[in-house]
Amino acid sequence: SDVRWLQRDFGLYIVNLFDTGQAARVLELPSFGYAHLLESICHVEADKQHQLADWRLRPLPMELLKYARTDTHYLLPIYDALRARLAGGG
Repeated sequence: SDVRWLQRDFGLYIVNLFDTGQAARVLELPSFGYAHLLESICHVEADKQHQLADWRLRPLPMELLKYARTDTHYLLPIYDALRARLAGGG
Protein backbone atom coordinates (compact mmCIF):
# COMPACT_ATOMS: atom_id res chain seq x y z
CA SER A 1 0.00 0.00 0.00
CA ASP A 2 1.03 3.62 -0.44
CA VAL A 3 1.14 4.17 3.32
CA ARG A 4 3.65 1.34 3.85
CA TRP A 5 5.73 2.65 0.95
CA LEU A 6 5.81 6.15 2.45
CA GLN A 7 6.83 4.74 5.83
CA ARG A 8 9.50 2.43 4.44
CA ASP A 9 11.06 4.76 1.90
CA PHE A 10 10.64 8.16 3.52
CA GLY A 11 10.02 7.53 7.22
CA LEU A 12 6.70 9.35 6.82
CA TYR A 13 4.01 8.18 9.22
CA ILE A 14 0.37 9.04 8.58
CA VAL A 15 -1.92 9.84 11.53
CA ASN A 16 -5.64 10.57 11.59
CA LEU A 17 -6.18 9.20 8.10
CA PHE A 18 -9.80 8.77 7.05
CA ASP A 19 -10.09 5.65 4.90
CA THR A 20 -13.05 6.05 2.55
CA GLY A 21 -12.98 2.36 1.68
CA GLN A 22 -13.13 1.34 5.33
CA ALA A 23 -15.96 3.81 5.96
CA ALA A 24 -17.86 2.30 3.02
CA ARG A 25 -17.38 -1.18 4.52
CA VAL A 26 -18.67 -0.06 7.93
CA LEU A 27 -21.68 1.53 6.22
CA GLU A 28 -22.18 -1.71 4.23
CA LEU A 29 -22.30 0.14 0.92
CA PRO A 30 -22.62 -2.01 -2.23
CA SER A 31 -19.03 -1.18 -3.24
CA PHE A 32 -16.03 0.18 -1.36
CA GLY A 33 -14.05 1.65 -4.24
CA TYR A 34 -13.44 5.29 -4.93
CA ALA A 35 -15.18 5.11 -8.32
CA HIS A 36 -18.41 3.92 -6.70
CA LEU A 37 -18.22 6.57 -3.96
CA LEU A 38 -17.53 9.26 -6.54
CA GLU A 39 -20.53 8.26 -8.60
CA SER A 40 -22.97 7.60 -5.75
CA ILE A 41 -22.09 10.66 -3.67
CA CYS A 42 -20.89 13.27 -6.18
CA HIS A 43 -22.70 11.97 -9.28
CA VAL A 44 -19.45 12.02 -11.26
CA GLU A 45 -18.08 9.18 -13.34
CA ALA A 46 -14.48 8.31 -12.46
CA ASP A 47 -11.87 8.63 -15.18
CA LYS A 48 -9.31 5.94 -14.45
CA GLN A 49 -7.42 6.39 -17.72
CA HIS A 50 -4.11 7.19 -15.99
CA GLN A 51 -4.57 5.13 -12.82
CA LEU A 52 -1.77 2.73 -13.73
CA ALA A 53 0.58 5.36 -15.16
CA ASP A 54 4.17 5.62 -13.97
CA TRP A 55 3.81 8.27 -11.26
CA ARG A 56 7.56 8.28 -10.64
CA LEU A 57 8.08 10.41 -13.77
CA ARG A 58 9.38 13.90 -13.03
CA PRO A 59 8.31 16.39 -13.98
CA LEU A 60 4.86 14.88 -14.24
CA PRO A 61 3.32 15.31 -17.69
CA MET A 62 0.43 17.80 -17.80
CA GLU A 63 -2.13 15.02 -18.44
CA LEU A 64 -1.08 13.27 -15.20
CA LEU A 65 -1.26 16.52 -13.24
CA LYS A 66 -4.76 17.13 -14.57
CA TYR A 67 -5.78 13.54 -13.76
CA ALA A 68 -4.43 13.82 -10.19
CA ARG A 69 -6.16 17.16 -9.64
CA THR A 70 -9.48 15.81 -10.92
CA ASP A 71 -9.13 12.50 -9.07
CA THR A 72 -8.61 14.21 -5.70
CA HIS A 73 -11.03 17.12 -6.18
CA TYR A 74 -13.96 15.21 -4.68
CA LEU A 75 -12.23 13.68 -1.66
CA LEU A 76 -13.50 16.27 0.82
CA PRO A 77 -17.17 16.04 -0.25
CA ILE A 78 -16.91 12.24 -0.09
CA TYR A 79 -15.31 12.48 3.35
CA ASP A 80 -18.04 14.84 4.57
CA ALA A 81 -20.83 12.58 3.28
CA LEU A 82 -19.35 9.39 4.74
CA ARG A 83 -18.54 11.03 8.06
CA ALA A 84 -22.12 12.32 8.32
CA ARG A 85 -23.51 8.84 7.59
CA LEU A 86 -21.20 7.26 10.14
CA ALA A 87 -22.38 9.80 12.72
CA GLY A 88 -25.97 8.96 11.89
CA GLY A 89 -26.73 12.24 10.18
CA GLY A 90 -26.92 11.13 6.59
